[in-house]
Amino acid sequence: METIRERLELMEKKSRLFSLLAKALNYPDRDLEEKVSKGAFRRDLAESLRPFSRNGLLKQVESLKRSGAEVFGDNREDRLLDLERDYTWMCFASKPRLVYLFESVYKEGRLLQESTFEMARLYYEAGLKVNEGFQLPPDHIAVELEFMAYLYYQEAEALRQGDGEKEHYARQLQEAVIEKHLRPFGLSFSERMEKHAKTDFYRIMARVLREALTSESMN
Repeated sequence: METIRERLELMEKKSRLFSLLAKALNYPDRDLEEKVSKGAFRRDLAESLRPFSRNGLLKQVESLKRSGAEVFGDNREDRLLDLERDYTWMCFASKPRLVYLFESVYKEGRLLQESTFEMARLYYEAGLKVNEGFQLPPDHIAVELEFMAYLYYQEAEALRQGDGEKEHYARQLQEAVIEKHLRPFGLSFSERMEKHAKTDFYRIMARVLREALTSESMN
């Protein structure tokens, strides 16, 4: 039987894993490139993924420990540019679009449809308010992943406080997000990204996403 401490550690790793995926699958920036090139992203991801993954996938994540020049390009500008080019081609420039960033486009064929507003309602039910300056729609893959990270964090906090009602509610919201939204959308996203990515980074992130959404250990 799991102890409370073991359950807390598991919730924290789940939260961290989904937060790292949210960072990886948003538009790439200098912060991401630096963390990947210096090995910090790889270390965090491997540690968070370890309880839920097969050894083969962990070895692929560990392969990111190679120098930034090997993973991306010969200098820092090239490294970030490689990520930007790959992400932009898959998610913005390709016609027809190779990878859908938004659940509404995947599910209903265009932006800002019912699935968008369903996700917005779930954020509201979790007590979250969107800042005026926040520009991503509620059904962007990175936003949904970060929301799951938040819900796992809330479950861990409830467990620390001995608040069974709050813990149960966090798990209810997790199930609603995963089953009705993130798993079907995320698995399609993962399949498309793995197929079309030109960089090892995005191919590996697609596989990690699939593992996070299908591993029995995540349930």
